[in-house]
Amino acid sequence: MEDEITEPAEHIHSATYRLLELIREFNQREGWGGPGLRSCAHWLNWKVGISLGAAREKLRVAHALEDLPKISAEFRRGTISFSKVRAMTRVATPDTFREP
Repeated sequence: MEDEITEPAEHIHSATYRLLELIREFNQREGWGGPGLRSCAHWLNWKVGISLGAAREKLRVAHALEDLPKISAEFRRGTISFSKVRAMTRVATPDTFREP
């Protein structure tokens, strides 16, 4: 039963990584622009149905991952969750996760 729980969780983590990649690119291209829309976070709130605070946090993490390849790789593989990535990106810098 353990695998029945952990395997889908890994897929969710990996899919969340992909979602953040898409959100980051969408924001960089300013695909969210339109009448009455102030930011990508507002667009995510409107179109995806997540709270404005959660949308801002997803954007923050998405952009932080660009400079953190080790964390990104583990998240992409599904070995760490968004919750852990979120916490790590608050303190991690490219220097703290540099290859020895």
